[in-house]
Amino acid sequence: MLGLKELRVNVDDNHPIEDCMEACAWAELACLAATETCLNDMRAEQLGLCLQLTLDCAEICWTTRRFMADALLAAPLLVREQLDSCALMCAACAAECRRHGELSYQLTACSRTCARCEQLCREMQLRVAKLD
Repeated sequence: MLGLKELRVNVDDNHPIEDCMEACAWAELACLAATETCLNDMRAEQLGLCLQLTLDCAEICWTTRRFMADALLAAPLLVREQLDSCALMCAACAAECRRHGELSYQLTACSRTCARCEQLCREMQLRVAKLD
């Protein structure tokens, strides 16, 4: 199991891009840890949605982080759309992990971390809109 103890994102208004990228990185890791918990601790009827959401969320968080780093100035509209997709996926994953949070700390951490990532992606969307 991934050794996630406390997931924190240092938010500083002076570095919103880095804060959002860091939140995506933490959400990716939290989702991967939650995936392992889903596989180990859930009954078959609970497993499908949790597994799918945590894996998809980890992937979209990774993609969003890379896309922000590579395309922010070249394609702000596309980055804004990617941030929206990431925020939506993080919201869905946070809700699913929250539903099963009593099973493990990893699911609780995933819920909190994804909710934070959603918030920072939404804030970053507003900032990127000013680049259009």
